[in-house]
Amino acid sequence: MDDQGSNNTSFLNYEDLETYLNRHNSKFIWLLVATILSCGWIIYLTYYNSRNIGLFLTLIINRLYKGGYIHIGSFSFSVLSGKVMFRDVYYINQDMSIRIQDGFLIFRWWKMYNPKQKQHDPKAETRLFVTVNGFEFHVYNRTDLYARLQETFGLEPTLLSARRDEERGPEPQKHALDSVNVQTESPEPSSSWRSLIPVIKLNISTGRLAFGNHHLPQTLCVNFEDAFLTYATKPPSSHLDQFMHIIKGSLENVRVMLVPSPRYLGLQNDEPPRLMGEGFVVMQSNDVDIYYYQDEPGLVPVEQDRSEEAEMSSEDDKLQDLPPCWGLDIVCGKGTDFNYGPWVDRQRDCLWKFFLPADYQAMKVSEVAQPGKARQIQAFELRMNIIADATIDLLFTKNRETNAIHVNVGAGSYLEVNIPMTVGENGYSPTIKGQLLHVDTTSSMQYRTLLEAEMLAFHVIASYPRVWNMPQSWQCEIEVYKATYHFIYAQKNFFTDLIKDWASDSAPDIYSFVPYSWKFKILFHQFEMIWAANQHNWIDCSTKQQENVYLAACGETLNIDFTLPFTEFVPATCHTRFSLRAEDTDMRLSLPECHPSRYPLLTLAKDYQSVKLPGDGEGAPSSKTSKPRWRNITKAEAGWVDCWRVPNFLLIIDYTWHPIYPQKEDEQLKQSFSEIEESMLSAIRPPDQGAAPRFPGGAAPSVRLPADPSDLPPDRLQVEMEMSPDSQILLYGPLLRALIAIKVCSWGHLNSSASSRI
Repeated sequence: MDDQGSNNTSFLNYEDLETYLNRHNSKFIWLLVATILSCGWIIYLTYYNSRNIGLFLTLIINRLYKGGYIHIGSFSFSVLSGKVMFRDVYYINQDMSIRIQDGFLIFRWWKMYNPKQKQHDPKAETRLFVTVNGFEFHVYNRTDLYARLQETFGLEPTLLSARRDEERGPEPQKHALDSVNVQTESPEPSSSWRSLIPVIKLNISTGRLAFGNHHLPQTLCVNFEDAFLTYATKPPSSHLDQFMHIIKGSLENVRVMLVPSPRYLGLQNDEPPRLMGEGFVVMQSNDVDIYYYQDEPGLVPVEQDRSEEAEMSSEDDKLQDLPPCWGLDIVCGKGTDFNYGPWVDRQRDCLWKFFLPADYQAMKVSEVAQPGKARQIQAFELRMNIIADATIDLLFTKNRETNAIHVNVGAGSYLEVNIPMTVGENGYSPTIKGQLLHVDTTSSMQYRTLLEAEMLAFHVIASYPRVWNMPQSWQCEIEVYKATYHFIYAQKNFFTDLIKDWASDSAPDIYSFVPYSWKFKILFHQFEMIWAANQHNWIDCSTKQQENVYLAACGETLNIDFTLPFTEFVPATCHTRFSLRAEDTDMRLSLPECHPSRYPLLTLAKDYQSVKLPGDGEGAPSSKTSKPRWRNITKAEAGWVDCWRVPNFLLIIDYTWHPIYPQKEDEQLKQSFSEIEESMLSAIRPPDQGAAPRFPGGAAPSVRLPADPSDLPPDRLQVEMEMSPDSQILLYGPLLRALIAIKVCSWGHLNSSASSRI
């Protein structure tokens, strides 16, 4: 009985529990229900509320906005901290897509707002801070442009443009100026949102920019790990404009790559010379600083009388009457590498033709902005500075083997590109200029040394006429300071393979032919050109203590001018004229330590230093009193001997050759294998007197190519050389042998052994 009583007191039934709660007036049931509901509400707010808000926002935004599809995976905000968080956000339309993995923005509403603060101050307080993880911007089409091309060519419209020009409403007309002067600052700074949010900071972790689609073999990708950007405004460069937008920041571990496009529809016949990770790396750098600026154009002022204008405007205002500026400055730091070559250039051309297709229409001259209209931006300026040592590789392939020209450049190198935004009567002329400091160039050949220079400056000017198939003119000026160039005959085939890989192997097409000409002007200041002159061109390619005979041409200036004309469609002959002009040129000879004539040559040259050369009279100026000439390798202390001195030297080469054009693929496919074999073997078979000649396709050609190459019309090479009368030469036995070795070097070859002897 005791056990049964104890069990009844330990375990109460529902009636006893209800009686007990009613007796003590307890609310435990409601507390339990409230606890369960609170836990459920907390779980909902933690895991499901932001997703449901994102779903509702996605439905509402897509119902109101028809220009694309916007998706928000989750969305939440906090009023107290001014923080808005989002996840899985992407925007997709028919031309591009923007994807964000997750991120948040903080609006610091608690900071004191001063409406009278100085406007356009880049150092103002930041009220808006944005952080984004996994950012991707992909451009894969240009529907508006291709829809306009269909309309231009009269094709059946198959693309739905987002906004056609005829469907757009009339643009709001701008009010004319009531006065001459245009105020750069608004009379009420508080009326602009920039006074409330003068500076915006943006941090991006793991970003990617892509340009391409499945119709292109390669997609251009720009990858970076971290980006710290700041947007602000500052006073414009001209008092006629409103203000200047600026975006500055730094990017870490930047890589510009050409990645194979997924689901590419064509055949991948053109392989890259080198694969680096996901694709071919065109440029990479550990840290990159960017500075983007763009003026907000003002209105063109009303013209005044010159006398009144001279009284009211000062000289400083006249100097600031410049067009609105627009440009991008890029500063590359440590670990900067550039890779280019024929394959990369072909991919660039493919991307350029897809995203910027030609409409084959005559360009219209840009109209001058009238008073009361917005001022025009004249050009876009791109500057790239290298503040650390960098490398440049020029890669090309021959027989599926990669060859390279490796260039090391020093800090201080830069590149400037100017792209006009207006068209004149004669078209427009973009320019490219820059300089490379402390250039050290090597090749992938066994004899690696190629060029050393203190500075290499270049300037390229391209002239595009308004009509697409009118003659174009390209000018390239190169200046090299304190250069040492190492030349061997095998480099001729090396650079020939580079040109062949770069040149197009497609058949000429009259529909896409554009006449153009390249004008080159190369100027060397204080140069050395060194030739390896071993017997039978047997060259020692070891890296240290090379046992080679060298001839060097050293001078103060060397000017090379030539023009490559491509102004005719499939010409029978091509003609090029090379002009080389040198001043204060010397020829020097160097023999290796193992050469038996080295020490007799040095002794003979030393004994003749005190003897005057023929033509040196008492009144003639002595060469010893002249200023010392620059020498890098060909120093007398290293065993170099002067052999020839020419104050002025002129060499003119006229070269006329017969180009060979590739056949069209469709014409080759029309012939069967037996016909191709017959056409190839008919040239070496003896003629059959009794049988009529057979020709592929059943029709006799108008002109039959000769079987013997000697029967072909010859190419012509005309050389004119002129030297000043006061040229002086000292003939040595090793000098004559070196000149003969250079003459017969076309039958030479390379030796990679370090122990080869002359």
